[in-house]
Amino acid sequence: MRWESLFADLEAQLDGVTVHDRAAEVQEMVRIEKSQVMLSARLVAWIGQSIDVTTLGGQRFSGEVTHVGTGWVTLAAAPLEYLVLTSAVRSLVADGARVAPDSDLRQTKISLRMALRAVARDRAPVTIYALDGSAAATGTLDYVGVDFLQIAAHSVGEYVSSSRVVARHVLPLSGIAALQRSV
Repeated sequence: MRWESLFADLEAQLDGVTVHDRAAEVQEMVRIEKSQVMLSARLVAWIGQSIDVTTLGGQRFSGEVTHVGTGWVTLAAAPLEYLVLTSAVRSLVADGARVAPDSDLRQTKISLRMALRAVARDRAPVTIYALDGSAAATGTLDYVGVDFLQIAAHSVGEYVSSSRVVARHVLPLSGIAALQRSV
C-alpha cells in the first residue's frame, strides 16, 4: 500500500510537470504568433471603431477607421477625412486588442501610391501635413510619382484649373504624415 501511494504521488507530480510544460509551451506559441501580427491587421480589426492617432510630429487625428491599406489608414471625422501614413504614426489609441483574421486582410493589399492616385483622380482639394506636424501644402493632387507627389496650390474653395493654380509643390512621400480633405 505504501508503494501504491508513493507511485501515485510520483505520477501526480509527473502529470503536474507535463501540464505546466504544456501551458508554458502554449504561452510561448501565443507569444510567437503575436510577434507575427502586422499593424495593418490591428487596424483592419478596428474598422468601424474610433481611434486616436498621434504622428511623429505630434499632430493628432481622431476618427472612425474606414479603410486600411499597405502603409496607410483612413479616418472619418465629419466633416473631415484623413489619410494617415502608418510610417508617420507614433501611437494609436483604441479600445480592444483585436487582430483581424487573415480573410479580412484583402483590402490591405492597396498600396499607398494606389490610394494617393485615387485621391488625385478624385480632384478634391486636400491639405498635406508634414512629419513635423505643419501644413506643408493645400491644393489638389496633380499626380503621384514613385516616391513623391505633386500638388497644385490654389485658393481654398476653388476647383483646380490651370488659370487658378498659383504654385506646384513637389513633396517627397517620406516627409508626409497625412492628407486631410473636407467631405
